[in-house]
Amino acid sequence: MPLHVKIGINAGEPIAENNDLFGTPVQMAARVMAYAGQNQIAVSKLVFDLCTGKGLKFRDLGAAEFKGFAEKMPVYEAQWRDESEMLPE
Repeated sequence: MPLHVKIGINAGEPIAENNDLFGTPVQMAARVMAYAGQNQIAVSKLVFDLCTGKGLKFRDLGAAEFKGFAEKMPVYEAQWRDESEMLPE
């Protein structure tokens, strides 16, 4: 049985308490992950901006509304493997 994952990445300074992490950066990462499709790595605009010029490839997934955030936020897919390596879903 193949393994399928969804990953969401954000950046920022979380609040550490009792061996757990909290705060806006963690909430945004969870929201971005929920927006990702099967076998996708979705990243926030902040991560996209931090990675610009580093030779990484991204695809614009559009702007999304996230619970707890007032404005729509751009989301990007990190292109982590060649299309030729991808198996049918």
